Amino acid sequence: MADQENKLRYERKFIVNNYFINSLGDLRSFLKINIKQQYQQRRINSIYYDTHDYKLAKKTIDGLSDRTKVRIRYYGKLKDITYPRLEIKNKTGLIGEKLIYKIDAKSLYEKNFSLTNIKINNLKIDYFELIKTIEPKVIVSYNRNYFISSCNQYRFTLDKEIIFKSFEKHNIEFNFLNDLYSRFNKSIIEFKYIIANENSASKLTRNIPSRLTSSSKYLTALKHLGLVLT
Repeated sequence: MADQENKLRYERKFIVNNYFINSLGDLRSFLKINIKQQYQQRRINSIYYDTHDYKLAKKTIDGLSDRTKVRIRYYGKLKDITYPRLEIKNKTGLIGEKLIYKIDAKSLYEKNFSLTNIKINNLKIDYFELIKTIEPKVIVSYNRNYFISSCNQYRFTLDKEIIFKSFEKHNIEFNFLNDLYSRFNKSIIEFKYIIANENSASKLTRNIPSRLTSSSKYLTALKHLGLVLT
């Protein structure tokens, strides 16, 4: 079986100024629920894929309800790609589904990060054609903090020190030099919970000093790099 997370869940995102929320204590002060740290902080690196004319990104920009995001994700140092995973995220409104597949790091380098001829075990047939039409567009890297409510029903992540750059297909090593990245000077809170908890969940984040946003880190990177017109 593929290593897949296939549970439908709600995801709410908030972009906040760093001086408002930068720690567990800050987040607790704005929420109407008790939360605690769930895991240790770690560095997340994502290589986002799209068609040559950014059709996947434009679905979000155009406000379409059904949209898909494709990325290679790995953890730790930006330059050390170990145990990468292909993630395909589908969203309808705020409801998201994520499929995860193991990818061989050596094969990625050999194929210049093209997914067309990469072995992907148990890939759903729905995505065969999509994989053939997409290419790496940007890299996004950030530190993520993980929190969970005392009732274990709600999960929060706080993403900080977000950096990004466009992906250079013809100079692979150039992509993983930290000093070439642009910096996003805000943090992002993601609030995740199962559909059954929607009615109570919407009340918990009313005091967060930011409006709900549908903008992903991928879209934020594209906008700041001037790669997609909005």
